[in-house]
Amino acid sequence: MDWLGIGVFILAIGFAVLVAFIIPVLKKLTVTISKTADTVDQAEKSLAELTNETRLILYNTNETLMDVNDKIAKLDPIFDVVEDSGQAAHSVTSTIADFTEKRIERVKDGNKVVNKHHFKGLMKGVALIYYLREAKRKNKFKQEPVEVKLRNEVAK
Repeated sequence: MDWLGIGVFILAIGFAVLVAFIIPVLKKLTVTISKTADTVDQAEKSLAELTNETRLILYNTNETLMDVNDKIAKLDPIFDVVEDSGQAAHSVTSTIADFTEKRIERVKDGNKVVNKHHFKGLMKGVALIYYLREAKRKNKFKQEPVEVKLRNEVAK
């Protein structure tokens, strides 16, 4: 054999050894790629289910928010009435305080017994107590028919 044939023969043997080492690696690579494909398929299915659940949750959330907004819109007039009542009460108490302040200023006594700022606070406190008693009295009248009804039932 000549040198060229021997060189080709050595290259063929080296290539055969290389192929022998590469075959198990390629088999493991094939198994790994097939498992990866299965995992990707399962992930796609899970993602589709998750997307459907998320859409349902978002739809329910939007419905709930619309319901809450509707109910809050119905409460707005009540808050407006409460605000108007507070402003009216403030107006009344400040008017009373201003009136009494003017009366106190008319009295030109050398000894100022009452400080006008303290008197304003006192008048506002008196007005608050008055409003609280009125509210309590109104609630008492609302509760009395229930008590009378209960007394009549116990008496029977």
